[in-house]
Amino acid sequence: MAYTTEIILPGAEPRQSAQWSALALNPNDPAVVAQRAKVLSAAWRPPTADRIDFICARAAGRSVLDVGCVAHDEARMVSTSWLHRRLAEVADRCLGVDVLGEAVETMQSRGYDAIAHDLASGLGPIASRGLFQVIVAGELIEHVANLDMLFATAAQALTADGELIVTTPNPYAPARVRAGQRGDVWENVDHIAYAFPSGIAELASRHGLLLAEALTTEPVRPTFGNPLRSIKRAVRRTRWHRRGFSTTAGDVRPVVLDRRDPLDWLRSAINRQVSSRHQFVGETFIYVIQRGPLD
Repeated sequence: MAYTTEIILPGAEPRQSAQWSALALNPNDPAVVAQRAKVLSAAWRPPTADRIDFICARAAGRSVLDVGCVAHDEARMVSTSWLHRRLAEVADRCLGVDVLGEAVETMQSRGYDAIAHDLASGLGPIASRGLFQVIVAGELIEHVANLDMLFATAAQALTADGELIVTTPNPYAPARVRAGQRGDVWENVDHIAYAFPSGIAELASRHGLLLAEALTTEPVRPTFGNPLRSIKRAVRRTRWHRRGFSTTAGDVRPVVLDRRDPLDWLRSAINRQVSSRHQFVGETFIYVIQRGPLD
């Protein structure tokens, strides 16, 4: 397998194959680290305002497979924030798949095309439904133990020009980092792992896929027209209603999340305002994976 394989993606420069093992045996080798950096650099995109709007724009008029399609509860099936509903409204055809059988039956009773199946065992009944132009995994991968399942599915079920779109909590979001540094426990207890860009690029490459785009949602940016109002907003931020628990002292006690010095918050917000660089500080990371080069 030659390392000189190159591909061209829309809006990106030609770049080398993501198969680092063709260049060196050591994953810490400076050459392979530099090669991965080139892949990621070509994938960086400016932040987007809303993850669901981003996904739906890519899914409009196309064939879509929504992995992990079930809403947390039946009431959410009437909400405009339910991703599968939005996908079904814009896609040419939209198939949902989930391991929760009873919830899938509820979806079917409401007229949605959905299948109860665990993709960890293979495509199963999905194989008979043809290929898909878009496969979506919205806020899913932080819940599952077998990430390989999703990329294996994409490798088998995507069209030649198809895209796997993954959204997941951003491990680098400032509030999340600071909560972790303090030892605060507040995250959804069903989350088992966070995905980071290089890890997604590696998983993609193992299945002949390529991380083509990586971006976050836009962080909430304060306005600074009225300094007093900005300071008041910063103070309110220190009293954020969402609560967690701290275990740093050997006991468990409630804490208020994002508790910080208001001036510290203002400084970081101003830095985000004036910076022209892509800073991945939004709450959600969005990854777009496409088919890679033929090695």
